[in-house]
Amino acid sequence: MTKSDMQKLKTLSAELTPTLWIGKYGANDAIVVELQRQLKLRKMVKVKILKAALFESSREEIAHALEHASGARLVDLKGATAVYLSPYRIKKTAQNGYAYQRK
Repeated sequence: MTKSDMQKLKTLSAELTPTLWIGKYGANDAIVVELQRQLKLRKMVKVKILKAALFESSREEIAHALEHASGARLVDLKGATAVYLSPYRIKKTAQNGYAYQRK
C-alpha cells in the first residue's frame, strides 16, 4: 500500500464514528472477536481506547496487539482512537447477502 493510499484512508477515517470501545479489561479475546466481526461488515472500523484500559499497557501497545491478533491493518492512531482496515474482501452475492474472503 502506497503512502498516498494510506493518506486517503486516513482522510476517510476522520468521518467514522467509533463502533468499538476498549475498557478496563483491555484487548481481550472478546474484543478481538468483535473487531473481526465488524471488519467483515465494514471496510474500516474505528476503535476508542478508554482511560481505564491504560493501567496495564499504553495506547500504542493495545493498538498494535489488536492489529496482530485480528489480522487487520492499523491505518491511524491518534490519541485514544485507532482505525483498522479490513483484511477481508467483501462481496455482495445475489443469493444470500454477503460473502467474505481473506485477502
